[in-house]
Amino acid sequence: MNENPKHILHVEDDVSVQKYISTLISGLARVTSVSTLRDAQARVKETRYDLIIIDFTLPDGSGSELIGQLAKQDPSIPIIVFSAHEIANTMLNVKQTFLKNRYSPKIFLDTVTKYLGNT
Repeated sequence: MNENPKHILHVEDDVSVQKYISTLISGLARVTSVSTLRDAQARVKETRYDLIIIDFTLPDGSGSELIGQLAKQDPSIPIIVFSAHEIANTMLNVKQTFLKNRYSPKIFLDTVTKYLGNT
């Protein structure tokens, strides 16, 4: 079990992507994965996360709904969008966007590290 006090919420409906990202960033923080917008909305009401990684296309809605909720609830939480679809990076708390089919794992890790405040 990761003893790191940092905590990431990963919102992704594809279980294989959940497992891959969890493995990739497991040394940086504890990762909680959920697969629906509804589960993510419930989690952010009960827990404060240090970083949230969001897929934009979810089975019960859009990641943009969660981003809007977080902008009102706690705009200081950095968000990374990791999605198959390009989006405009204009939302207040979205720090970085990555396309699933065109990204570098090293740059992704460096970005996660940066926004967690890990050195």
